[in-house]
Amino acid sequence: MPKELKFTCFSFLYYFLYIFTSNTKNKNMKKTTLLLLALWGFFAQAQTISHSTSMTLGTTNVACNSGTNPNTTSSDNTYYRFFVMSNYIAPIDSYSVGSVQFGVQTLNNPTLPAGFPVTVKIYATTASDFPTGYPTGYTELASVTTNITQANVGTIVSIPIMGTVPPGQNLLVTVGYLAQTAGSLNRIFLSGNNLGQTAPSYISSTGCTLANPTDLAAISFPNAHFVLSVTGVTLGANENTSTVATIFPNPSKGIYNIQLKQGVAIEKVNVTDISGKQIPIALDANNSFDISSYTTGVYFLNLQTSEGVLNKRLIKE
Repeated sequence: MPKELKFTCFSFLYYFLYIFTSNTKNKNMKKTTLLLLALWGFFAQAQTISHSTSMTLGTTNVACNSGTNPNTTSSDNTYYRFFVMSNYIAPIDSYSVGSVQFGVQTLNNPTLPAGFPVTVKIYATTASDFPTGYPTGYTELASVTTNITQANVGTIVSIPIMGTVPPGQNLLVTVGYLAQTAGSLNRIFLSGNNLGQTAPSYISSTGCTLANPTDLAAISFPNAHFVLSVTGVTLGANENTSTVATIFPNPSKGIYNIQLKQGVAIEKVNVTDISGKQIPIALDANNSFDISSYTTGVYFLNLQTSEGVLNKRLIKE
């Protein structure tokens, strides 16, 4: 049975923070080597960042709930992970987020047949001392709400979400949900572990009188490490450009056009997602292709032509 920490509210209802225990011959060789180097430099940009030493799902996360155990209902809870980007990328680079991953420990949703809505938000900021001053100075880049279902329990879910942190700025990720109707028994616990972290896990909950993001260690839960990672792409100040071809529009809803310089021919074209998985495409007579059936996010184009290679980041809205 989980341990409890009680908070008394003005409504005289009891709320609880639960911690769970529960990729001529010499000439050809040179060309091949150059191509491999170009592809490595391209695909090496994908990067996952995390404060979680391990993404193993554990049972030490903390959440605010109303009611009396076991008939509890989720109160509002928001979790925070703040990334100082200079720890991961060069100051002149930007970081394009493609997805956020977190774990789901348990779920009870008797009056939410479509699932329990959880919202992921990403922010950019010049601040470096979170949570001091928050939310002033934090620019929301994107917000995505997803219904978590029973199929997600015991797994790490990956939520596609897109936004770019400019050079010299930092990244804040929040994962949260609203309070449920008292007595509905709708409750969710997102996963934490006690396997180490490189920066604090923060929580806020008005239901437990935690109006501001608070380090879980500061409220007597030092072993509650919220499991979360971010997958994105590091974009150098001189992202690969070429005079042999232009890709437009970008961003796009999924249809992209390749405009070639006169006399240039396409030899091969590949598109991959942020994990490196190849996406099948077919060029039409106008050198256009369509990935509109795929999820919103960041994709990568590798275009080999008779006059060189073009690597391009594609943003699908």
